[in-house]
Amino acid sequence: MKNMEGIKIAILTEEGFEQIELTSPKEALENAGAITTIISPRPRKVRGWDGDNWGAELTVDEDIDTADPDHYDALLLPGGVMNADKLRQNFKAVEFVKEFLQSGKTVAAICHAPQLLIETGLLKGRTLTSYPSLRTDLNNAGANWVNEDVVQDENLITSRKPADLKAFNNVLVEALSLQEN
Repeated sequence: MKNMEGIKIAILTEEGFEQIELTSPKEALENAGAITTIISPRPRKVRGWDGDNWGAELTVDEDIDTADPDHYDALLLPGGVMNADKLRQNFKAVEFVKEFLQSGKTVAAICHAPQLLIETGLLKGRTLTSYPSLRTDLNNAGANWVNEDVVQDENLITSRKPADLKAFNNVLVEALSLQEN
């Protein structure tokens, strides 16, 4: 087991996140000793999407309006079509992600979450993966899209889908356990 004691992870999400893409990495990070905080523009609670129906409601720990990237060591962006579409239209959410990318802190995004990364304008020359339907959008944003279960390009870790969560979680925990907190 990796030791991530004291490492603080921001999890940025909106209503309609792909439930397993938030809960599985969150659990892996917490089991390694990290502290996770769910941040959202939505007050109090956010609902996940689980299969073909609404899933669990999770408590929002901090509002995007007051969240400060300087208080966190890394950022996790779960997927979900609704989640990514709502967040990419939220100026504060886009700026929050942009600050993480520019600072060199780890940003981990899975499935449809890279749609939010596109909005930062910082993907030119980066290699990443995502749900396959985002390939053209990511290429148009200047990224090099590859069809692999998980890709790490410097501080950016991306993955395709729930079936890749084990690999995604392993790379994420490994990368964060190597950084100094």
